[in-house]
Amino acid sequence: MNAENLLKLIISSDLRRRLILSLGTGPKILKDLQVELNSTPSSILHALKLLENKNIVHQHEGTKEYKLTNLGYLIYIQLKSIIGSFDVITKFESFWLTHDVKSVPEEFLRTIGDLKNSKLIIASPDELKSPHEVYLELIKNAKWVKAISSVVFEDYSNAFLELAFKKADIEAVLPEKTFEMLLKMLDPEKVKALKELPNMRIYTLEWNPKVSFTVTDSVLSFGLLFPDGRYDMTMDLVSYDPKARKWALDLFHYYKQFAKRVI
Repeated sequence: MNAENLLKLIISSDLRRRLILSLGTGPKILKDLQVELNSTPSSILHALKLLENKNIVHQHEGTKEYKLTNLGYLIYIQLKSIIGSFDVITKFESFWLTHDVKSVPEEFLRTIGDLKNSKLIIASPDELKSPHEVYLELIKNAKWVKAISSVVFEDYSNAFLELAFKKADIEAVLPEKTFEMLLKMLDPEKVKALKELPNMRIYTLEWNPKVSFTVTDSVLSFGLLFPDGRYDMTMDLVSYDPKARKWALDLFHYYKQFAKRVI
């Protein structure tokens, strides 16, 4: 069976797809599958037979339980990942449609399902708090911070400095031009104090990653730029989920490997 036929076998039948997802959590007898999937025994048996013929499912002769083969388990893992990614794409459709998603490395776009348990913060004229203000609230008690920023604001710089002086461990990666703007923005005394802090490390990139996000020991705030390169202060994805924070932490280290330390 080639890849195209395998894909067709799975996506052309909702029942076959749900069977794979169900058996991915463990072996089950026909009766349990009937209750869980709310389908008739004949429909389930027909679908199971097709999956058995393709070495995706196997029935134990003694217990009569159906289980995934090794091949089936590999398919289950990929299917679960794809569905998770599709959930995130549709849940935050307005966010992806209006921003430069191609700036995020493809290997991380393949795992955006990890952002499923996020909330999209959108500013409106009627809201008291913008994503900008929410962001400052989110990071104010952080014990450690990892940040990538394509832009710099005085409020953000002051918030990071305050955290650094409170002994929070901070790492930031900035484009070289953004770092130059930061130095011009800060008072010379603050720059001097910043350079003497062992818990504050700043790195620069020769290029603009066109993403801006912060991940801390408790929260992720993730933003993207508009396609024309402008920073969007009206939308942020926010998540407290460990999987989302791990996704962002890995993305931070991806960019950090190309950066050089300047402070």
